[in-house]
Amino acid sequence: MRKLILEFERGGRIEATLDEPRAPRTCQAILDALPFETDTIHAMWAGEEIFFSNFPARFEYEQPTQDVEPGALAMVPCSSSFCIFYGRAIPRSAVDETIDVTVFGQVVDIPAMAAIGRRVRMRGAEKIRIRAGGQA
Repeated sequence: MRKLILEFERGGRIEATLDEPRAPRTCQAILDALPFETDTIHAMWAGEEIFFSNFPARFEYEQPTQDVEPGALAMVPCSSSFCIFYGRAIPRSAVDETIDVTVFGQVVDIPAMAAIGRRVRMRGAEKIRIRAGGQA
C-alpha cells in the first residue's frame, strides 16, 4: 500500500495508508496533485473532523458512504473537500444535511491525529502539507 504524509505547522507528522482497492481513481488523483499545502480548519457540524476544500483535482464518487471510522481520510467530490476524521463524526454539509464521501485512506496513529484535531478545534486554522510517502 502507498502512503501519505500529513505534516502540520504547529507540530505533528501523521502517516496514512491509501486504500487503492476501494478508491483507485481518488487515490491516483490525490497522488498526482502532491505535494500540496493549505490551511485546514475544524468542521462545524460533522463532529471530530478537520478538512479543507481547495484540493486541486476533480473527483467522482467511488463507493459513496456516510459511514466513517476514526482515522478515515475521505473526499467530498462535489466540493473537492479533503476530510480527516479523527473521532466520532457524521459527514455533513450543514447542521441538518448529511453528505456522502469517498473514503480513500486511513490514518495510522489515530491518537496523534486526535490530538492535532483537538488543537485545530481550539486554536483555529493550521497549515497542512501533504506529500507522498512511498510504500507501506
